[in-house]
Amino acid sequence: MKRPTRNAPLLNSYTILGDNLTPREQTSLFRDAAASNAAFLNGFVSGHTLAQIQATISSFYPSGFSPPAMWTAVKTVHSPQFQRWSLQLQQAFGVSTSVSVGYFGHHGIHELAQNPNANAFGFGSLPTGLCSSPPILPCADPRFRGVTQYNTDAVSNYNGMVASFQRRFSAWGQGVFQVNYAYGHAFDEVSDSGLVPFTYGSSIFPQDSNNLRGSYGPAEYDVRHSLNANYVWELPLKEVLRGNGPDHLLKGWQISGTIFTRTGFPYSVFDWAESGLLDGNNLFGPIYAVPVAPLPSPMPSCGKGAAILSAPHPCLPPQLLTDNITPSPGALFLQVGCETGFNSGNLPGPNGPCSGPAVSYAQGRNHFPGPSYFNTDSAVMKNTHIPHWEGAVLGIGFQFFNFFNHPNFGFPDNSSSDPATSFGKISYLQQPPTGILGALGGDTSRRMIQVKAQLRF
Repeated sequence: MKRPTRNAPLLNSYTILGDNLTPREQTSLFRDAAASNAAFLNGFVSGHTLAQIQATISSFYPSGFSPPAMWTAVKTVHSPQFQRWSLQLQQAFGVSTSVSVGYFGHHGIHELAQNPNANAFGFGSLPTGLCSSPPILPCADPRFRGVTQYNTDAVSNYNGMVASFQRRFSAWGQGVFQVNYAYGHAFDEVSDSGLVPFTYGSSIFPQDSNNLRGSYGPAEYDVRHSLNANYVWELPLKEVLRGNGPDHLLKGWQISGTIFTRTGFPYSVFDWAESGLLDGNNLFGPIYAVPVAPLPSPMPSCGKGAAILSAPHPCLPPQLLTDNITPSPGALFLQVGCETGFNSGNLPGPNGPCSGPAVSYAQGRNHFPGPSYFNTDSAVMKNTHIPHWEGAVLGIGFQFFNFFNHPNFGFPDNSSSDPATSFGKISYLQQPPTGILGALGGDTSRRMIQVKAQLRF
């Protein structure tokens, strides 16, 4: 679990701050990282102290010696455990109709979480500074920059109800129709074990490493309401026309499709500018934007009105007025740089954006609902039996993806430190889970039509 192959001295990682990006400048983050790595390796084999290694870095490198990063784990690591329970009732009405209702529960403990701020200092509940010699705890270790610690303290919960209805019919052709509705709520501190973000603009790390439960909230994939349906209908053209016409033209027509709609995934609002200012304090996780007052619950969802370019109704009110300098009186969050700790900071005042009274309000993780989603696909096929070839059927038809060309909007810009022209506004469309372009990627959110031919034998 300690992943020694990713740690010094086998693999050394450095975070260089306040330096040039261009490699060919006299000093750059690339040259300074190489200089720090050379000094560390030479000092490591010689048994040098941190002060001795720092002394070997020439003044030519303005950032000085940058300590390497480290990945580690807590002393005791547990395997994740999950408890699941369910109760389902099903009732048939004749041979053609059935209804089922089920309750499903889930509880997880000892789930994986990452803390990228294990060596951070100087903010909120973190240690006030770097360790001296001898160290006086609590303090941050100056021999390392960022320290990511793995633990198994996270928990998750889910409760949901699923109702299903299925109907087979033979009047006006053969067919089947099924619809499923789910109502549920999923909670956790870290989604997907903090390994890969599930949605755009989310964070895989808790905010306060000393208060993991403070990040307990709706999971990134929490969907309150979800409905999906599918249908297949064999058209009775032969019966409608009372047998007037050849079988090879009137028989074998089929319409099928799916309908899918759900409420939006949740998201949080971050102050990434504040996070950037704290990189020098070895803090590499997110900072939640601090509300200026308790946030209403539930928050309204958003969609078309927040789409760029005009965006007459953004998902979140702007932080600044159109001059991008004056704090907006309708802002929901403190201005950039006004946070004094996790969930605390200062309101705007007469002497500046941070000169007002101190406040302490928790935004809460994933408090805001993203735009909802709706999509329906359909297909029209003509299946024809091939003469003199037993069991062979040739199918030709059209498939329609996003049949109504309905736009599904993505998440708004959720960084409170972004300018008024983008914060709270939507700049992209959600992509469907599957599309005709497959692994080629591309924009499959719009309506697409393809011709389909298949041979079954």
